Amino acid sequence: MKFTILGSGGANPTPRAFCQCTVCKKARRNGEPYKRNCSSLFVNDINTLIDCGEDIGDSVNRRNIKQVDNLFITHWHPDHTFGLRIILEANCKKKGNVSYKMVHIYIPKNVYKTLKQNFPVIDYFVNIQKTGKLHLIEDGQKINIKDITVKVIGYRGKVSDTYAYLFECGEKKVLYAPCDTISFNRYINFNNLDLVIHECGLFSDDPSEISFKTLMCRLKEIKPKKVILTHIEEGQINYWGEKYLKSMIRKYSDINFVFGYDGMEIKV
Repeated sequence: MKFTILGSGGANPTPRAFCQCTVCKKARRNGEPYKRNCSSLFVNDINTLIDCGEDIGDSVNRRNIKQVDNLFITHWHPDHTFGLRIILEANCKKKGNVSYKMVHIYIPKNVYKTLKQNFPVIDYFVNIQKTGKLHLIEDGQKINIKDITVKVIGYRGKVSDTYAYLFECGEKKVLYAPCDTISFNRYINFNNLDLVIHECGLFSDDPSEISFKTLMCRLKEIKPKKVILTHIEEGQINYWGEKYLKSMIRKYSDINFVFGYDGMEIKV
């Protein structure tokens, strides 16, 4: 399996609009890997996108992605869903507003209820424009796309508001859990993982978010072969500094992890 990290940033991309901090100035000046779009992942083997923030158009164009057949959503937040229009309307012929291709959209049932309240135009794309075919999914369900199985993982089972996805091909297993994993109380059920792509967490303590220290403890329990950290907030780098990230790799050298970046390609 081949994966490409399209966006490794947090709720706000780096550089943040208008911001003149050192981190954002460097990202504007040097581009990647300092420039980070909102979190999204592409599964190259099956033309499948996981999440689509407002800057998804830039993300797919930078990687020269020519087609998206499937789109999975982890949770409703704007930095993971509000690029739906960009992806879906790209397949619409403006003359007559006719769709020439449907993207299969996989959204957990609870997530869809909230998303429809906050992004009601999704109903137009699915039912009027017909650029998307909606599939409501739930915890434990498996979707087979070619030779890859995508398993739906609710952080708290069927009542979850946020989800991860487990990709399996043969004996290879890759878990993608990009955001809000503080409520992921079933992580210990996952072992023999070849790769985990996971949110970075906060280096400071905040009861509403997972801390980097807690994440390291979790990873020591499940012992994945490799870990890539994503959803890296501009504010965290600005406060702690890039050298701090490198020091964390040295401090937790018993865990095979790296910080991801936009355009990072991984083969499993």
